[in-house]
Amino acid sequence: MRILCLASWVILLVVSAGIALVSIQSAFVAFGDGNDNLTPAYSTVQIKEQGGEEAFKAFKGRRVTAATWALGYALLAIAVTLVPYRRGEQWAWWALLIAMGLSQVLSIARAVLIPTTSGAGTSGVLLAFILLGLMAGAPRMFG
Repeated sequence: MRILCLASWVILLVVSAGIALVSIQSAFVAFGDGNDNLTPAYSTVQIKEQGGEEAFKAFKGRRVTAATWALGYALLAIAVTLVPYRRGEQWAWWALLIAMGLSQVLSIARAVLIPTTSGAGTSGVLLAFILLGLMAGAPRMFG
């Protein structure tokens, strides 16, 4: 049981830290002058050429917004994981399930609602690890 508890919060901490690092990297890409790809074949160069400076700025702005929201979400998940979740507070388990799990389910829903699968694979992997971490902690939280 102790191993499952340890594995639970470590998995959640690693996932949250990974999200934080990737979101910081994404913000740096948005703030940088380098080429940023919307898809492998369509980049900010094409956005600027076809949509003008305003479309280019809007694309960069959306990327910064997404990156900073992801960073805030990851930092909050780290704090919840390190303190109340490790103490065994049930609300922390539910909060992580709803905040981290629901956001990834909604991201995966793009395949049906938009429909595009671009980025859905990452959300699927994150969801799998989040559920793995939470299920490893469930016996302690609810046992």
